Amino acid sequence: MLTKRIHRILLEKEARNYPMTRRILARLPRVPVEVIEDRRVLEAPDHERAGWLPEAKRTLLLAVQKGPFRRPCPGTKDYLCCGYQVLQVALNCPMDCSYCVLQGYVNVPAITVFVNLEDLLAELDAGWAANPGSGMRLGTGEFGDSLALDSLMGLNRRLIPWFKGRRSAALEIKSKRTEIDDLLPLGPNPQVVFAWSLNPEEVIRAEENYAAPLAARLQAAAAAAAAGFRVAFHFDPLIYFPGWEEAYRRTVASLGEAVPSGAIAWISLGGLRLLPAMRPLIHRRFPGSRVASQEMVRAPDGKLRYFKSLRVEMYGRLREWLGEAAPEARLYLCMESPRIWREVFGLTPAAGELARWLDRQVFLPV
Repeated sequence: MLTKRIHRILLEKEARNYPMTRRILARLPRVPVEVIEDRRVLEAPDHERAGWLPEAKRTLLLAVQKGPFRRPCPGTKDYLCCGYQVLQVALNCPMDCSYCVLQGYVNVPAITVFVNLEDLLAELDAGWAANPGSGMRLGTGEFGDSLALDSLMGLNRRLIPWFKGRRSAALEIKSKRTEIDDLLPLGPNPQVVFAWSLNPEEVIRAEENYAAPLAARLQAAAAAAAAGFRVAFHFDPLIYFPGWEEAYRRTVASLGEAVPSGAIAWISLGGLRLLPAMRPLIHRRFPGSRVASQEMVRAPDGKLRYFKSLRVEMYGRLREWLGEAAPEARLYLCMESPRIWREVFGLTPAAGELARWLDRQVFLPV
C-alpha cells in the first residue's frame, strides 16, 4: 500500500474540521501531524525542487481548495486537445516516475489533498443544474493519480454514484495503481471510465517507481469491465528504447487478451515530452534512467519531443497493433499537431471534433 510511504502530515489550519481530514488522520494514526497557517508558506523556488522532491513524495498536505475544482485541461496552442475537463482534487502523488511532468510544475514539497469534498459535489450539482445535458467529461488523474491515495480519501466512493444516470456526464479515473476492489460493487455504471497508463514491463520496472506491474493493471481493467464500468488506456508517454517495437507489441497483445474490445472507451497515444528544465532534473534524480538520454528537439510548444519521424513511426505501429487487438476502441493522439494526425490517421479532426468523438464514446443516448 502506498499509504505506508507517508511519514509526515501537514495540516492547513482551515482544513482541520472536514470529514475527509478526520478520515485520513484516523487511517494514519501513527504519522506525526504539523498544523500550518496556510500552504503558501511552503512554496519553494524552482532551483530547490530536486532537493525536496523525494521528501515531497512522503509528505501529505491536507488543504482546502479555494478556487474551482473543475478546470479545462491545460492544452497547448496549435496542438489538438481532447476537451477533457480536470477535477483538481490533488496535486502530486506518492509514486515516483522518472518522466513525471509534475516534477516541473509542483512547487510545494508535499502531496496536496484537497479535503473539502462537499464543496466539490456542490460545484458539480450547480454546474449540472445550470446546464443540464450540456456534457461533462471529467477526470481526476491530470495532476495526481486517481487511485494512489483513494483508500485514505474515500473520494471515488462519493464521486462514482454522482455520475450514475447522468447521460451526458462521465468520469475518468486514471491510474497506475490497481486498488479498485472496494469500488467494483458500485457498478454497473457505464458513465465511469477506469483508465490505466500502460507501458512495457521493462519501462515500468525501470522508470515507474511504486507503480503496479503491467499484468496487475490489465487484471484490474478486466475486473472493472466485468463489473459494468467502461475502461480506457493511455500509452502516454510512449518511450523509445532499443527493442521498443517488440516490447510494445507484446504489451498491446496482452491488452487484447485481457480486456474485451467492446468495453474500451478510448485509447490515447502520446510521445514522451519534457519541459527543458526537466532533463537535468531527471539526470540528477534518476541517474540510471534512459528517458532523458534520447535525442530530442524543442517543439513549438516549448517542450522537448522526439523527432517527428520517430513519433509518426511509433504512433503508426501502435495504431496497427491496437487495430488488431482492440478493433472497437477509439484511438486518438494526445497533444499532437494536425500535421502528425494527418500522417498517422490520414485526417485531422476539425475544431472540437475530437472532443465530440470521445463524448460519444461515453455519453448515453437520450
